[in-house]
Amino acid sequence: MTNTSFDLIDIIRTIQKRKRFILLITVAAVLAGVAFLFVKSVKYKAEVRFFVNNPLYGDRSTLFRSMETRYVDYFGGDDDVDKVMAFSNSDTVRDRIIRNCSFEIVYPNHDINSGKGHAELMSIFNKNFNIKRTEYRDIQLSYIDKDPVVAANVANMSAKVLEETYRQYYTSMKQNMYGAISDKVTQLDSSINLLTDSLANMRDKYGIYNLISPARQGMVSSGEMKGGGKGYGKAIEQVQNIEAIKDQLVIDRSHYISLINEFSTTASSSMQFLKITTRALPPTSPNGPGKLTVLVIAAFLGLLFSSLFVLMTGYYDKLNAVQR
Repeated sequence: MTNTSFDLIDIIRTIQKRKRFILLITVAAVLAGVAFLFVKSVKYKAEVRFFVNNPLYGDRSTLFRSMETRYVDYFGGDDDVDKVMAFSNSDTVRDRIIRNCSFEIVYPNHDINSGKGHAELMSIFNKNFNIKRTEYRDIQLSYIDKDPVVAANVANMSAKVLEETYRQYYTSMKQNMYGAISDKVTQLDSSINLLTDSLANMRDKYGIYNLISPARQGMVSSGEMKGGGKGYGKAIEQVQNIEAIKDQLVIDRSHYISLINEFSTTASSSMQFLKITTRALPPTSPNGPGKLTVLVIAAFLGLLFSSLFVLMTGYYDKLNAVQR
């Protein structure tokens, strides 16, 4: 069996022999790159970056320090970042973004109110939208479009909708608590008014005007009780009982009103749960590699594959010559 060698000298000779072919393929690759640049549509990429704030700083116990609190980091943790990422991938958030950005106008011939048109617009958004977390625990959000202004507007609106959705997740629970406590205050108002009328009638009927509630410590009148007659003793006991209940209801009502003020403050829209560090501006340069980079890559690929093809054919020609 004859060993066929194909050393460096053979490689150089083969390339020199077929250099015209290699040059033609390289030029053809460059021309293909030029054609690609003419066919390729120019698109722009707008980007927004933001941090997730710690939602515990908007909590009632932290804001009003109703209890001893430990140090709370200003920045949200990994769990908070995961929640924002989950919201960004939900159809509810993305539907709100395309409606706020009027996608039926930006991308005409699509009816957002029809099932097919809405699905096409959602597909366009999903294709051009991208969101990812970085190693610095911030979030990078981007959108690509042929119009740089549209790309910037969609990116900024996406960040705004994400912030509102994430904030609403917490404030809605506080608003529910606010509503429940407000309903309780309304019930207490009715009960207090009813007890007030009962106390007023009993005092006028039996002439009992002393403060005799045992719950009002230090305020019980030391004067002699005036009045008398049948049922007077029972009336005193009833007045004490009603006063004790009413006083407790008044105390509860004042406490509930304080809670209402606290929950209404923590549910305020002035509290931001996302901190935008880089707002999207209309980009000035297209997305992707530049024209020179595309041509250099095309020339390199043409040179590489044509050289490999020439060397492979030259090697097989040498093998066939030896076997004959």
